[in-house]
Amino acid sequence: MTNQLSLERLYHPDGKSLGAIVAGLSGSGKTTAVISTLQQANKKGSGFGEHHRFVVVDPKMQSGDYDLLAEPTYDVDSALKSIQKERMTVYWPELEFMEADVSELVNGIFDMADQNPKTSFSFILDEASILITPTRIPPALKRLAVQGRAKRIKPIFISQRPIVNRWTDANLSTMLLFNTLPVDHDTLSRRWGLDFNEHGQTTRDVPYSFIFFDMEKATFTPMEPVELPKKPRKRKRGVLDGFTGFF
Repeated sequence: MTNQLSLERLYHPDGKSLGAIVAGLSGSGKTTAVISTLQQANKKGSGFGEHHRFVVVDPKMQSGDYDLLAEPTYDVDSALKSIQKERMTVYWPELEFMEADVSELVNGIFDMADQNPKTSFSFILDEASILITPTRIPPALKRLAVQGRAKRIKPIFISQRPIVNRWTDANLSTMLLFNTLPVDHDTLSRRWGLDFNEHGQTTRDVPYSFIFFDMEKATFTPMEPVELPKKPRKRKRGVLDGFTGFF
């Protein structure tokens, strides 16, 4: 494998491409890939403008994962204040109130987008299947899927299985497939008319590799294994890899 993932293709809302989904079984490398690529995207000079914001919602609240990117916030108000000041925000929600809190966070980001049209956002929702099922999606996440592109907000949903919901499915441009279940290969093959079973073998043979599926062109690209996330050096609040907050 020689193909490398384009960070801007995955995370940047260019006004043309829709959202993305990252799917794979536990331990297949999807979280590792997102953390590693976000570390690269967060670096100064990576191609993302000074007004871009990365927002990660991490229900797992697991030390050594997304907290490598930024000090986690624990309530919506703190998360929104962080988004205004910092390039990278990590939000650890309480599962009991997750739907209401995530909805408030998403609506707050839409408000920021209206107030400052220069601002763009990558909104990463891990364990998305907690909130999105084949028959149900919270109104705020439906708004994100349908209207996010117009507001320069790009959703990236992360799940152990490809999410099958008509609102998200119709508003996705790309899918990153790590090691997934054979039943999912069959479902995707029936829908897209492509041999997902054949391509799925690649991700089983090469750990931390994945398939980049362009849903608009219906094409596969095998991707090389991602780099393991690096622990950031000790830093003062508001500074990450030489990049300071703004606004």
